[in-house]
Amino acid sequence: MTLRPIAARWFELVTVHKDLARSMECLARTGAVELEAQSGAAQRQLFPDLDAPIKAHNDLARRFQSYWPPAAASDKTPSANLGETLSSAGQRLETWAERADPIITAIERLTREIADLDQLHEALVHAGTVLPDLKLLVGAGPRLRALLVRMPPRMKPREIPALALFKAWDSPSASFVLAVGRCADIDTIEAELAGLKGRVIPLPAWLPSTADGAVAEIAERRARLALEMQAQQDALATLSGQLQIAGALGDIALVAWLNRHARDLRGSRRLAWVTGWTSDTTGSRLRNALDQEGVRYLLRLSDAPPGTEAPLVLNNPGWVRAFEIFARMLGTPGRDESDPSLILAVIVPLIFGFMFGDVGQGLVVLAAGLALGGRIPLLRMLVPGGIVAMVFGLLFGSVFCREDIVPALWLRPLNDPIAILMAAVAAGACILAVGLVLDAVQAHWRGDARHWWGHRAGLPLAYAGLLVAPLRPAGLAVAALGVAWFVLGASALAPDHRLASGLRAAAEVVEECLRLLVNTVSFARLGAFALAHAGLSAAIVDVAAAAGDVGYWVVLALGNVVVIAIEGLVVSIQATRLMLFEFFIRFLTARGREFKPLPPPEIPAIQLSKATLGGPS
Repeated sequence: MTLRPIAARWFELVTVHKDLARSMECLARTGAVELEAQSGAAQRQLFPDLDAPIKAHNDLARRFQSYWPPAAASDKTPSANLGETLSSAGQRLETWAERADPIITAIERLTREIADLDQLHEALVHAGTVLPDLKLLVGAGPRLRALLVRMPPRMKPREIPALALFKAWDSPSASFVLAVGRCADIDTIEAELAGLKGRVIPLPAWLPSTADGAVAEIAERRARLALEMQAQQDALATLSGQLQIAGALGDIALVAWLNRHARDLRGSRRLAWVTGWTSDTTGSRLRNALDQEGVRYLLRLSDAPPGTEAPLVLNNPGWVRAFEIFARMLGTPGRDESDPSLILAVIVPLIFGFMFGDVGQGLVVLAAGLALGGRIPLLRMLVPGGIVAMVFGLLFGSVFCREDIVPALWLRPLNDPIAILMAAVAAGACILAVGLVLDAVQAHWRGDARHWWGHRAGLPLAYAGLLVAPLRPAGLAVAALGVAWFVLGASALAPDHRLASGLRAAAEVVEECLRLLVNTVSFARLGAFALAHAGLSAAIVDVAAAAGDVGYWVVLALGNVVVIAIEGLVVSIQATRLMLFEFFIRFLTARGREFKPLPPPEIPAIQLSKATLGGPS
């Protein structure tokens, strides 16, 4: 754990072609590798041009993907040549497509028939007494035609021709229209209903006269169709198993993954050379993963090659990583910049808890962080935020908006708003001071300590004097000393044009001091939102008290839900704003190169480890 980002190490992995795919998969599963080919090191390309066969597979997938089983690793050892592996898998898929086509056609026909029966069933069940004899509808013709259409809810045609019969009714999810008339008139209304997203429901010839009889017949026919559908699906699954389609899809997925991420790799006739960056600075994680897979390899970690820029890794423990998002909003801290995540893991919960001080609501936030943090890592920030909100709830004496349950260990915000605002401003001054300290530390990392002490050190001195001045007039003298330090130091350190350098420094220090004061006052919003939270809580309690015995608890519960949902979001936004626009501008430019790990293939890791794909032999 450090405040300074760590540069990724350059790694070189040599393996045999047969073990290349397994080696690549192991590296990807560690999440600690970013590939980068070293130009000019070896000129033999490992992989043939695989774009054309992969495109052919994608074309086939657009037609049949929904009928394929999930991809898995092949049970048999694939060819050592990627092109041969891809060709073999493609041939199995083409054979499957040819033999599966009639099965799929039957499945699609059955799907349509079942859908038609379901919609006809829905129409008949909700029609009530509006339907005439169904056999007469089916037998209408040759000059008359019957039309049954399912429409979106509450949708009706605008113009209705002179028809022999027109009925309309609704179900919970749709509207239905039944029309009987001359063929030309029915064609007109069908065209209009089609424009209103209507779907014609076929009226089969086997319909009995009554709606009840039709519903019973539909149920029997649907059951028979479902059995036939299951038989076709079983036949398709059997065919997929016989041709090992899941393994073929797994082979294609792995080859496509290699083609996408490793097509620039080079090697010799027998060996493959994988190069890039790793966040595993000792190489132990990479070696353990490769050893467990049993691949043959040589691994070497070294300094970055000339002309390359190492990506940077934020080295934080698990409880801090959620707070890395604040710095990543700007980018990646540079090598000589601070990673503020560890500091933010303390500051952000304090800011959140101060503005959201309530024991009960903090407990809810804590529970939400514990419940959801495993699935959404960003929400792990709610855990310390909820704990600190509970602490400030005790200091403010607030439990689920009520102030009559626990005494205030410090004060009640609405009783002493000036103290709340002053505490917020004081907290802001401390946070900005931390930013100035980080700026000094970064100057030392850059080897620029002499310039900072001789020039920039005057700024924090001037800022401290201005903060003290309202309480002690001597603070103005300290501020003047800091300004003089800043200006004279810039002039003394300038190689030439010292007067001009001093004048520029004078303007700069005035601007910086004003900006610092404005940033400090901006933290008063912490107190303002703490007061707003207390005021809203008091209003909820007053409204609840006026709602009666039962209404009291209902209003109190709903009020707390509203406060947690709305104010929790607002407070989070304000904390983010203060960090980005008040704190980070003191030291962070985020010009580092981000480390982007190689994504693993979308195939189950346990199964994929059996595969032994490789490059050309």
